[in-house]
Amino acid sequence: MEQQVWVRLAKSLLLVSCLFMMLLCLATCILTVMTGLGGHFTAMKTNAPPDSPLRGKHSAMVLYGSGVSALLLLLILLSSISVLRESRHLMASTFLGFGCMFCILTTGVTWIQDSQQQVDTSLLDVYDGLYEQVLRDPLHVHREQLQIMHETLQCCGKFRDGLPRTEVHSLCKNAEERQDCVVVISKVLQTHWTLVQVVLLVSLGFIVQGMFLSSFLYFSFPRGANWVRRGEYSLKNALELRSDLNPDIPLARLLPRAE
Repeated sequence: MEQQVWVRLAKSLLLVSCLFMMLLCLATCILTVMTGLGGHFTAMKTNAPPDSPLRGKHSAMVLYGSGVSALLLLLILLSSISVLRESRHLMASTFLGFGCMFCILTTGVTWIQDSQQQVDTSLLDVYDGLYEQVLRDPLHVHREQLQIMHETLQCCGKFRDGLPRTEVHSLCKNAEERQDCVVVISKVLQTHWTLVQVVLLVSLGFIVQGMFLSSFLYFSFPRGANWVRRGEYSLKNALELRSDLNPDIPLARLLPRAE
């Protein structure tokens, strides 16, 4: 009876974990959309040079977020079905799915720790290159691009030594009321990285919990037939008798004797 309580508790915890993972899947989708279609990242990627590493890293981040969202959704469905059907084979697949997701999320967290500074530098280099190019040679095309970027980022130029450059005022509206673009870009990136890391770390916590619960249920389901009436019962198996306790009786002894 105690084992039955523990198994029911593990099943309930796994279903609750699936519910929270569904919320994390939604958060991952939102962050992926913000990364791929957000105004700040789109403005930077549009103005980045063709050979800039920012383009490849931006595409990789969007693909990674999309893949994690899809795999989380599949893992949630597989976990729920394996719990409801109490299938040992599905639960083994669920455990393998949790293990693969753990490796994928760990890779993402490690990549963020190693490449965060490089991505930030690439984004700032894109703005610095366009900004310095407009100041040196104010072409109409680049000037318009810089103005669009300022409107998107809600900033205006760069402030050096506490004094704004006079040329900047002609590139923005209400330049006095806007912040330094370098500061704005840094704040946006820091907020975005923080949200991504929180979602990945919380997802890792639920994935580890799911690995323990699925492994426990995998070894508990085969023994469940002793304390839970589930599945189908066979009449043939129910009528079979053990040969050591009830030996077979010859048919001749069962026939009526002639008087």
